[in-house]
Amino acid sequence: MKFSKPSWMKIKKMCKALAKKVSLFKPDWIIGVSRGGLVPARLLSDYLNIFNISIIRIEFYKTITETKDFPTISQPLQVNVKGKKVLIVDDVVDTGRSLVVAKEHVKRAGALEAKIAVLHFKPKSVIKPDFYIESTNAWIIYPWELEETKRERKKLKGKI
Repeated sequence: MKFSKPSWMKIKKMCKALAKKVSLFKPDWIIGVSRGGLVPARLLSDYLNIFNISIIRIEFYKTITETKDFPTISQPLQVNVKGKKVLIVDDVVDTGRSLVVAKEHVKRAGALEAKIAVLHFKPKSVIKPDFYIESTNAWIIYPWELEETKRERKKLKGKI
């Protein structure tokens, strides 16, 4: 398995580039998908000068290589997005199944429009994000998940 480990500086540059792409959409709310999307959502909030930011938590991965049968929302939206333009932010779209659930949830909450922004897009995904910076097939280890990834890789030694 090929791994990619972007630096904090690269993440910052990617978020600035993503903000530039998103700026024409002019979202009213930014929703970060917990946990991977929290840092990019916060950076986009800053770069876009949008202070309406919230989270949704979706659980899908059991380990770094194993998923549940279906993504489940463990923390639904806690804000009113009815009639608003919503940007859903995550770090990567891998299978895409979590982001499909997130977008459906936001639309059911009454959002006027919901678009997805990620740093990395994997072409095998069931959904293509509206905005992304890089396409890759690598397993990405982000700076905010280093310790978790080390623990998981140690558990799975020899399996990945």
